[in-house]
Amino acid sequence: MKRILLLAVALVSVMCAFAQEYPMMPQPGVKMIYSVTAKTPMGITNMSVTQQIQSADENSVVLAMSTSLLGNVVGQTTTIKYDIDGSEYVISLKEAMAENLAQLGGNFQIMDGSEDLRYPIALTEDIQLQPAKMSIKASVQGMELEIGLAVKDRKAIGTEVVTTPAGTFECIKFSENQVLSLMGQEQVTQVTYWYGKEVGLVKQTSYSMGGLVAAELQLEKIEQPL
Repeated sequence: MKRILLLAVALVSVMCAFAQEYPMMPQPGVKMIYSVTAKTPMGITNMSVTQQIQSADENSVVLAMSTSLLGNVVGQTTTIKYDIDGSEYVISLKEAMAENLAQLGGNFQIMDGSEDLRYPIALTEDIQLQPAKMSIKASVQGMELEIGLAVKDRKAIGTEVVTTPAGTFECIKFSENQVLSLMGQEQVTQVTYWYGKEVGLVKQTSYSMGGLVAAELQLEKIEQPL
């Protein structure tokens, strides 16, 4: 059961990880350093997360993300490849999940996956995105699972000025609902993102299980290239 719960967390993390006046990605060469406070029925966990573009060309962008429980000590690093299709980023869920689950160890194996996730390269104040649905078959310690993922109600809901330890930013606010279906149970996570003008992700919150599970990410520091 513990590994199944880890699988559910990994799935939501991948979804959450994804949105140029209001860019989705950090600027090239810039390292974004975030603090994350996560609350579950088991307690509160504080983490440090960094994001940085690892490589980019006209066809794709690879975003590297490191997570640590020990402040500035770099922890595990995962990468997500975003293919570029016109004005959209396209991510293969199957490829993203394969690497994400590999970080957890154990016997996770993605057997099948369908549909890609699409996000705009630049958010606008009136943007509304199409819902996306995916299905995955996974084998976890000999147990075959059918997992459904859906992202719906994807839209910008205005602009806000957000202050974090890294500074004050004019942001576009974007929200979506992420629905995970696992073992006959459906769980909805409400996710809100704030993307700063010419900066990228400044703040993110997520709530599920009536607030029993919640997380807040905020920008602590922007490291400019030397």
